[in-house]
Amino acid sequence: MKLGTSLLTLAAGLSSVLAGSVGEVHYPTLFRRNGTEDLQSFKGAVLLKNGEQTSCEVALMYSTFGFVSAACLDYTDASAKTINTTTNYEVAISSGLTSTYGRFRASKVTPNPGYDPVSYANNIALVEFESNGSEFVNYIASWRQDWVEFYYTRRSLSNAASSTWNSPATTMYNAQPDLNACAQANTLFMHNQKDLICNELSTPSIMNASCSIPYASIYGVNDPNAAVAALYSHSAVENDGSLCGNEKVYNYFIVMQNYVHWAMSIMGKKAPVFHTRIPEYTEVLDPGYSMIIPKSSVEGVAVYAGDLYHLDSNPAEAAEEDGGLSPGAIAGIILGLLALLALLGFFIYKKLRERYESNRVRRWWFFGRFEKEEKPEEVGPPMADPNDPQRPSTYPVQF
Repeated sequence: MKLGTSLLTLAAGLSSVLAGSVGEVHYPTLFRRNGTEDLQSFKGAVLLKNGEQTSCEVALMYSTFGFVSAACLDYTDASAKTINTTTNYEVAISSGLTSTYGRFRASKVTPNPGYDPVSYANNIALVEFESNGSEFVNYIASWRQDWVEFYYTRRSLSNAASSTWNSPATTMYNAQPDLNACAQANTLFMHNQKDLICNELSTPSIMNASCSIPYASIYGVNDPNAAVAALYSHSAVENDGSLCGNEKVYNYFIVMQNYVHWAMSIMGKKAPVFHTRIPEYTEVLDPGYSMIIPKSSVEGVAVYAGDLYHLDSNPAEAAEEDGGLSPGAIAGIILGLLALLALLGFFIYKKLRERYESNRVRRWWFFGRFEKEEKPEEVGPPMADPNDPQRPSTYPVQF
């Protein structure tokens, strides 16, 4: 169901900051309020590339750091995670429903070292950006057992140049997805269900109202608190279909809690996280945490990721453009080469056979002339002279 003026649960992400008399930062109390006015104190963000907005949201942590999908970045070599430095990244930050906080140049983007551009495992990156001098904090929901409800949102700009915002698309969805179907459509989810959230929800794209795309972020809710928990990672479309077609689409969101310590190792400070049940709380302390990367993909399923506003190719083609090849593309190339070699071998064999037959005839014609046995001329009985008076009138019969 859509939440227009209905209950929104964004209180844990409240990013207003109260400055104390000695300059220390005080974080707001986490609580739940009713109505869309909750968003008036909340900051969200969208990634811009070369001045154009993308469908990629940034999960803000501080006024200079946030998480973003690694597939949203541009690479000169995706498999080596080599960032294309010619792309100009910016972070546009909203303040409330449609108010603008600012637009800031990104000084550094760092994909997770375990990011796999084929399966989209560990599809997360850290973006560092400039600020206007004021500080704020957004919380990351860091314990999945806390979340009793899921809140979905997609933010977008009505005008990227002037940094004006549309009202965010929002919905609350608590239904349990068909995990078996989600796993059958995507091997990454099959092996990493605790790291991903699967659903079939979508909302109209601002670029094409007839095309529905996934929501961009998920908030984990534990009444009366909520905090951003997951970012859109990728989608699996049955029958190799289009994301905007009529085929079955499964959307996967990466849970950020396992990458908090990796982010801390880059930021050089503690990440703001929210969780309850402190005695029971556990977290992943390893900054090198990685999902299980599958060795194969599902036949007949197209996988999409990254900026869905400017998606003009399927993921296999996009991976090739970024310097990587999908398993299906590699298999196709190998089969094509084998077929070419077989065809080449056939023509070589045919040519050699023809040459052999030709040489064989030539040798017979040339050498056969000298090797041919010459038979002696047969000599018959002398012919009788008809004028010979002594010629007998008859000759004996020879047997």
